[in-house]
Amino acid sequence: MKYIGFFLVFAAFVFSLNGCDSATDSKPINNSPPVILKPYNNDTNVSIHTTFEWSGTADVIWLDVNPAFPNPVAYTVTGNSYTVIDPLSTFGNYYWKAGRTVGGKVYWSENYYYFQTGGS
Repeated sequence: MKYIGFFLVFAAFVFSLNGCDSATDSKPINNSPPVILKPYNNDTNVSIHTTFEWSGTADVIWLDVNPAFPNPVAYTVTGNSYTVIDPLSTFGNYYWKAGRTVGGKVYWSENYYYFQTGGS
């Protein structure tokens, strides 16, 4: 009987150290999607070395030439901005959105933005 009590105390102690970290635990999970900022929607003459900016937390950006994102280029990101390493096509038409992954699910920005790159 004393072993059961010890086990329960030990289990409670371990749980208190680990906290709650899943959707079924009692701690609220912040799954607010990022808000995309720049390049602005319908922006033109955007640099082929553009920097994407958003507010909130994001860990992925998708970039595609189609607003349905059938073949996105995915960028793993941190912070509130990301500058593309490989230049985009000159005079290209692009759509982008940002997402935040929580518990294996991506919470995407409420909208996507369209922009056109310039010649350099």
